[in-house]
Amino acid sequence: MLREVRMLRAGSCLIDQSELVTGTPEGTMVRVPIWMYLLRGDDAIFLVDSGMPPECIGNERYFAGEEGGDHILPQMQAEDAVEEVLAHQGLAVADLDGLISTHWHFDHAGGNRNFRGRPVLVHPDEVAAYRAEAELPVWIDLSLDFRPVRDGDRPMPGVTLLHSPGHTPGHLSLLLEPDGSGPLLLTIDAAYTQRNWTEDLPGAMLDPVVGMRSVERLKEVARSAGAKVFFGHDAGQAQEPLWQQFAR
Repeated sequence: MLREVRMLRAGSCLIDQSELVTGTPEGTMVRVPIWMYLLRGDDAIFLVDSGMPPECIGNERYFAGEEGGDHILPQMQAEDAVEEVLAHQGLAVADLDGLISTHWHFDHAGGNRNFRGRPVLVHPDEVAAYRAEAELPVWIDLSLDFRPVRDGDRPMPGVTLLHSPGHTPGHLSLLLEPDGSGPLLLTIDAAYTQRNWTEDLPGAMLDPVVGMRSVERLKEVARSAGAKVFFGHDAGQAQEPLWQQFAR
C-alpha cells in the first residue's frame, strides 16, 4: 500500500514563458518550482526524479553560450541537491529501493549520478535516445543500474507508471493511489502548468503531436480514476491548500 506521498521542493528555475507555453512571446521570465517526489509504501521507498545537477549550484548562467541558454536560469543552492533534500527527510540514497527517473532533462535527472549501485527505473526509449547522442550532458551516466519499465508497470502498490512521450521519447507520468486520500496524477513535464492542460497548449516538446496525444490520454486516465492532477512546474498550483498536505 502507498502510505505517503511527499512533494519535495528542490530549488527553482527562471524560464522564459515561451518555453512554458508554445507560441507565447519571448522576453518574460517566470520562476517555476523544481520537484522531487518521495513515495513510501509498506515495503518500499522510491524517489521520483533527482532535481538539478550540482554544477548548477549558485550558477544561474550554467547554460550561457548554449542555444536558448538565456531562456533557462537555474536557481539552485546546496540544500537543493538530491542528497541534501533526502537528508532533510532523514534518508540517504542507500535507504531507497530505487529511483524512478521520469526523463533525463537537467531539472529531473541532475542527481541521478548519486544512485550508482541502486536501481534506476527508466523507460528504455529514454536510454536509447541518449545512447544515440555523440556528446552527453555531464549529468547523464549510462553506467547506472537501469531497470527498464513499460507503460502500466507498478513498481510498488499504489503507483502506476504511464509512458507519456512527446516532451522526450521515454517520458513517464505517474498515477498515485495513496492510502487515505484520492488518486493523484503527476503529469511531470507532459503538462508544465494547468494552462497547458486546460487550454490544450503544449509546452516545450520534442514532438508536439505525440506530446498532445499523451496529454489527451492522461486526461482520460484522470477522468477514469477521478484523480487530482499535479503539473510539472506550475508555480501557482504549488501554493494551493490542496497540495500543502503533500509538500515538505
